[in-house]
Amino acid sequence: MTIFLNNIKRIFRKKANIVIMFIFPIAFISIISSISNGGSGFSIGVVDNDNTRLTSMMKDKIKDTGSVKAISKNDISDYIIDKKIDVAIVIPKGFTQNTINNVKGNNVEIYGIKGTSNSSSINYYVNSFINAAQNISKAANGDKTKFYNGVKDYQKGNFAAETKYTNGEKEKKQTSTTSIGFLIASIIYLSTMITTLILVDKKDGVYNRMFSAGVKRSNYVIQSLLSFIVVNLIQIAAVLAIMKYLIKIDLGPSPFKLYIVLALFGMSCVALGVLISNRCKNLKQANSMTVLISTPIAMLGGCYWPKEVMGNTMQKIGDFVPSSWAMTAVGKIIDGGDLSSIYKEMSVICVFIVVFLVIAMVKKVDIANK
Repeated sequence: MTIFLNNIKRIFRKKANIVIMFIFPIAFISIISSISNGGSGFSIGVVDNDNTRLTSMMKDKIKDTGSVKAISKNDISDYIIDKKIDVAIVIPKGFTQNTINNVKGNNVEIYGIKGTSNSSSINYYVNSFINAAQNISKAANGDKTKFYNGVKDYQKGNFAAETKYTNGEKEKKQTSTTSIGFLIASIIYLSTMITTLILVDKKDGVYNRMFSAGVKRSNYVIQSLLSFIVVNLIQIAAVLAIMKYLIKIDLGPSPFKLYIVLALFGMSCVALGVLISNRCKNLKQANSMTVLISTPIAMLGGCYWPKEVMGNTMQKIGDFVPSSWAMTAVGKIIDGGDLSSIYKEMSVICVFIVVFLVIAMVKKVDIANK
């Protein structure tokens, strides 16, 4: 794996790659987040009269919508009037036992200012959790272990869900999608840039020396592709983690599914990069083609703005670039869809991977003679 490890070192050693890999997406995502969501997260007061494992899990889930603080029921009115909290949630005693036993009653109470979207948004969020817990309890049939395992799966996003947004929640979802769009754009630029290492090896004569040393062409190609893909996976994992835990971007119920979508898209970008490198005669030409091809792909795919702002003709043209399908898949996952809901988008991206690689190999560039 010498070629693989050497490529990884070379990629991370170059400052321009680090800028495209991390600084570019994180900087723009931070700006988008501060403009769109700055200070807009809900402040939620919780009166937990049950204090059980289930209510703790509920509070963890509610934290996705904003900050959560423990309060007493007597303070609810004053806290809401003084704007110390936007919404108050009261969990009754016996809530967990009733849920596990599938007994109706002891409903969670939600307090907020009438006419605002705060209470309705939180109400939907809480009711979604409760409905899921009740459905899980029916399947568990009183078995606490099965019940809590089911709730854990729900928290991880392993259940399909349809999310309905209200006012601020629509903006929140749009911010999440746009933020992912900048990550997708950076994946395009990075992938097409790092694959030019093939041409660098050509130029420096490294390719010829490796073949003289007995390295097979297929071995070189496979290790190079793996190194490019691994760099993509590292970038995606790092940026998603920063988005979720530092910038506090809502990534939907299952960030892992987002990771799968972006990883597959990254492979299509690597295939595109190989196509560009294999068709260009020299490094200068490849660098020019990278910019000329990557930028329109990001724009047509809706990475920088919603596709709806483009005309119908441009939207139809956008269907011929993988970024468009990746953005559609991202939107569905953030909405709570499972992998089966994006089967079409994933299949199309796979087709792009195959097409790019086939075109790259149809007319092999004789690197040894360049």
